[in-house]
Amino acid sequence: MKIPKIQLNQHWHSHLSDYITKTSWSPDGTHLAASSASGEVALYKSLTEVIILRSADENAINSLSFSANGQFLAVGGQSGEVIVWDIHTPNCPIVLHRSHPGKWIDQLAWHPEHNHLAYGSSSQVQVWDIATNTQITELEFQNSSVLHLTWHPAGKCLTASGHGGMKIWFADDWQRDFKLIEVPGASLWATWSGDGRYLASGNLDRTLTVAEWDSPPPWLMQGFPGKVNQLDWSTQSGAPLLAASCVEAITVWQRGDKSESGWQSQVLKHHRDRVNAIAFQPDSRLLASASQDGQVALWHNGKRLAQVLQNFTAGASCLAWHPNGQQLAAGGSAGEIQVWQIANRAKGFGSAR
Repeated sequence: MKIPKIQLNQHWHSHLSDYITKTSWSPDGTHLAASSASGEVALYKSLTEVIILRSADENAINSLSFSANGQFLAVGGQSGEVIVWDIHTPNCPIVLHRSHPGKWIDQLAWHPEHNHLAYGSSSQVQVWDIATNTQITELEFQNSSVLHLTWHPAGKCLTASGHGGMKIWFADDWQRDFKLIEVPGASLWATWSGDGRYLASGNLDRTLTVAEWDSPPPWLMQGFPGKVNQLDWSTQSGAPLLAASCVEAITVWQRGDKSESGWQSQVLKHHRDRVNAIAFQPDSRLLASASQDGQVALWHNGKRLAQVLQNFTAGASCLAWHPNGQQLAAGGSAGEIQVWQIANRAKGFGSAR
């Protein structure tokens, strides 16, 4: 069967004053948020109206995320502040403002169902109920800063990455002993598969760990040329597909359909500089990658180069797919924000995604 050609066309663009650290769509796709290394936070409504929630102050914003219901937008960064705005209320009032002087808040994660926000502050993890403005719990990683945070897709547990591995706390009883999944060196990035069956960790010592829940021991993938610092799972049903970025290359891992099957890998080579972000299109195997070489690349089925978008003169820094998968937003090292739209002739073809 002939594979329809992927075609994304430039749809919209904007600009902030510095390196774009994050872009994120609201769950309903009506808002796009972007942050910069100078501390700006911009909110674009329907890509027409812009609200500057935070002006530049030379304190970088490193984490930015919408709550599951899209009502709240949270950021954290170099200043040690955690700020949450209610974007459904006129003038977008601040509903939570926490300050941790001398600490860098670069990790935060929303519960997938409730308005509960987790964020890392040095070796501590705090979880807040934004609706009541109360702290739910404070967790201690111990002996390590918190390097990444992620919730289980069903919200039943919270995972923190750090030196020695991943610690998992259970939301039904925060006082319960945590579960530790050990990795060599430090876990830099942890992410659950969409069905909650697998937990993957990109590691400092050039390895990738994949644990199947309640089925020890985990798999350990080796041979990467550097630290594995970004991961993303495809949420399309079928055999699990995991992408991992390391230096200028991307490796895609897939497990066979049978329970005894192992993991097979394929290296995607195209970028000439560090890969800064990777993201699968929702419910798809179309993978996007953003590189410091200025290119955003699209990979059909996570295997074959399908299109290259060259819109960034000083590097592409971050990526975010629209929830419906029809638009792709990316930020650039010089402050550019671009949105591409999938061409009409490419829509509706499941095999093209």
